[in-house]
Amino acid sequence: MGRRRWLGASCGLLLAGYLTLTTLTYLIQIARPTGESDGVGAEQYTLPSLEEVMQGVHDLDVQRVLSMHQTHHLQVPATPPVRVVVSSTWRSGSTLLAEILAAHPGVFYHYEPLMSYGLQQLAPSNTHQGEVERVLRGLLQCDYRNADDYLKFAFINHEMFVRNTRLWSMCSAMPRTKCYNPDTLARLCSLFPIHVMKVVRARLDLLAPLLRNPHVRLVWLVRDPRAVMSSRRNSVSWCQTRSCSDPGYLCSDLQADFSAYLLLKEDFPGQVMLLRYEDLARSPYDKSREVLQFAGLSFQRQVQEYLDDHLTSDEDEPWSTRHDPMTRVGRWMKIMQFEDVMRTQYHCQGIMKNLGYRLFASKSDMDNGNAVGLLNIP
Repeated sequence: MGRRRWLGASCGLLLAGYLTLTTLTYLIQIARPTGESDGVGAEQYTLPSLEEVMQGVHDLDVQRVLSMHQTHHLQVPATPPVRVVVSSTWRSGSTLLAEILAAHPGVFYHYEPLMSYGLQQLAPSNTHQGEVERVLRGLLQCDYRNADDYLKFAFINHEMFVRNTRLWSMCSAMPRTKCYNPDTLARLCSLFPIHVMKVVRARLDLLAPLLRNPHVRLVWLVRDPRAVMSSRRNSVSWCQTRSCSDPGYLCSDLQADFSAYLLLKEDFPGQVMLLRYEDLARSPYDKSREVLQFAGLSFQRQVQEYLDDHLTSDEDEPWSTRHDPMTRVGRWMKIMQFEDVMRTQYHCQGIMKNLGYRLFASKSDMDNGNAVGLLNIP
C-alpha cells in the first residue's frame, strides 16, 4: 500500500514537472515578437542560451553584463542567422540604411570595420585583399581572434563600437577595456542571430567571397554621383584624397561595382540587391520593408519607431541621420556649380544612364529638378 502511494506521488510530481516545463516553454515562445515569414528557407536559428554563452566565463563583470542582457535576449525574434552587408561609398546614405536595419531587435551592427584603411577604395588588386576578406568574414562569424589591428583601431576610435548601440550598452556596464577582449566580444556578439555590416571602402568584387555563405545578403546602395560629389565638397572637410575628391575615381568605382553586381546576381541569385538612395528617401517605410524582406526579416516595431523618430527630426549635421532624407535628395542641384555637374557627368554618363540618373544639358535643365528616372539594367 505504501509502495503504491509512493509510486502515485512520484508520478504526480513528474507530471507536474512536465506541465510546468511545457508552460514555461510556451510562455517564452509567446513572449517573443512574431513576424511574418519571409523566405530565407525553413531553417530557424536557435539563440544559444545564456548558460551556453557564459560557460567558461570567470570574469565577474562579463558574467554580470551577460546576465543583464537576459531580457533582451528573450525578446529577439526567431530568425535564420542572417548576415546583411551594406556596400556603398562615402556620402551615399549608407549610415541611414544601416541604422534602419540595425534597429531590428536581433541585430549586432558592425560599423565601418575597414575604417583603419583611411580614405582609399579597396579592390581585389590591392595587396590588402586577403586580410580584408579574413577580417570581414571573421566579424560576421563573431570570431575576433585574428582581428588585432581592427580591435586596436576601434579602441582609439570609439565610434566603431558606439554605433553598435546594443554592444555599447553592454560595454558601458563594465570597464570598457574589457570590451576589446576577443573572447568577451565573441560571447556578446553570439547573442544576436542577425548581423548588419556597413562597408564603404571595399568594392563589390572584393566582397564577393562573403556570398559563399548562403546566409549573407549584399545590399549595394548607390546615389546620384553628382549628389555624392556635392556632399563630399560641401558637407565635410576630410575628403582630400583623390579616391574621395576626384569624380573620375568615383565613376570608375561605380562602373566596376555595376559590372560586379551583374555577375553576382547571376552567381548568387537571391543574395544581392541594388537600392538607390533616392528611392529610399522617397519611400523610406516601403523601401525599408523591402530590404528587410530581401534579408528574410520582418518589419519589427523597433524599425517603425526608428523611422518615426528620425524622419521627423531635422539635424543639419554631416553625420546625422535625424532628418527627412527627401529634403536632402535635391539639395545638390541648388548649391553645386554647373561646371562641376558637367565634369561629374563627363566621367559618369554611362553608369548614370544604367542607374537611371538623367543627364543635364544646361543650367536651366538642372533647375527643373528632374534628376531621377527609371533603372536601366539588362
